[in-house]
Amino acid sequence: MTDRADWEALFSRVENPHLPQSWAYGDAVHASRDWRLRHRALDAGGWRPRRLVFERNGAPVAICQLIEKPLAGLRWAAVVDRGPLFLDPEPREEVLRDVLSTLRRGRRYFGLVLILVPSLLDEPQNERLLRELGFLPREIDGYSSFRVNLRLSEEDMFDKLTSRWRRQLRQGMRTGASVTFSSSPEDAEWMIDRHVQNMKEKGFDTPEPPLVRALYAASPDDFLVARAVLDGESLAGLAAVKFGLGSDYYIGWVSELGRKTNINSFLFWETALELRRRGCHLFDLGGMRAGATEPFKRGMGGDSYKTIHNWLAF
Repeated sequence: MTDRADWEALFSRVENPHLPQSWAYGDAVHASRDWRLRHRALDAGGWRPRRLVFERNGAPVAICQLIEKPLAGLRWAAVVDRGPLFLDPEPREEVLRDVLSTLRRGRRYFGLVLILVPSLLDEPQNERLLRELGFLPREIDGYSSFRVNLRLSEEDMFDKLTSRWRRQLRQGMRTGASVTFSSSPEDAEWMIDRHVQNMKEKGFDTPEPPLVRALYAASPDDFLVARAVLDGESLAGLAAVKFGLGSDYYIGWVSELGRKTNINSFLFWETALELRRRGCHLFDLGGMRAGATEPFKRGMGGDSYKTIHNWLAF
């Protein structure tokens, strides 16, 4: 599929979408195709998106974005990151089987290797299905996160917070800080600079700044920068990305004073309410690390989920 409007129309029907399957993300990966060169020489030449629509009886049932890897002019591999996405929130097993088997059979058109990171939940029946269809498991764990339900009323969202999270939220509110929202290039660059600072201080390296900049460039209006400001000073910031009915926490930063005053709870809460006002149904808290980010994200009262591990098809 080459028409963005048609893709977005189908994407907006997905109840639980994932950022890596969005049109903007595919364009961002392609635009920042040289960002990995320092890591692996094999990545030279870049990646490019391909969008697929699966139909049954003439009606679309699923969509899937692949990122193809050419090498020496040939398609070498393709990656499906948290896809395919099904238009029915509870697709029948026959639909799952048809879509996944078609994807596997079509592998030869995408490259020598298909790397599948499914959107399917980590459940025994999904493992059995993928094995039956000939996919081979990889020893790479699935994706775990929490989704805050923005379809609830503000009162119901507040009731789902843990008691500790509520205390932290109230403490952040008592600072008198305000939260601003912007999608301007200046604020996006400010947030990316804070992200780089955060990576250096905490020793992590993703998402890479060129990819973040490319994602902003691919869809600026969907890249929302939130700042907690007190007396003209920014205490914390985050970038949330909107896609279809969903949104993701993508990058963030908090100052030492912000940590001491629990400003992050106030910032995340206000961001969730703003995304709700902008029509999002879900706020995905962007993955978690056990013992690190997990307690904070669990406390916000979202629904936890984990996708099944990674697979290969040759």
